[in-house]
Amino acid sequence: MAKFRKSYRHGPEELEMFAFFDYCRAKAAHDPGYALAFHIPNESKASIPRRQSLKRAGLKKGVPDICVPVSSGEFHALYIEMKVKPNRPSPEQIQLIDELNKVGNYACLCWSAEEAIDVLDLYLAGKLCRAKKTFP
Repeated sequence: MAKFRKSYRHGPEELEMFAFFDYCRAKAAHDPGYALAFHIPNESKASIPRRQSLKRAGLKKGVPDICVPVSSGEFHALYIEMKVKPNRPSPEQIQLIDELNKVGNYACLCWSAEEAIDVLDLYLAGKLCRAKKTFP
């Protein structure tokens, strides 16, 4: 008798992340900045002992979803927190994004893969400035 696994359903933010990283993989051969983009898996559900262990090992609440560890213009690195409405950023996410911006990074909130791709393209082209408002 065949064993069936429970089907995993991807959430809307995860689908936006798939689209963002598909774009990065397509552009990676032409610009190494795209190849260096990575997801920071900070959203997993874990038992209390596992969460305590992860926290002790350095896991931090509010860390943005995407990091591009490439300097561009006046910025050291790019961080993007991906949200899909009606989801909202947590207070920890807002605080950490503000802190990342204060120390020379470009950190922002994006509501779609399309918006995140636009930010990434502008960032790698050196066309972003601090004038972008992080939160509505």
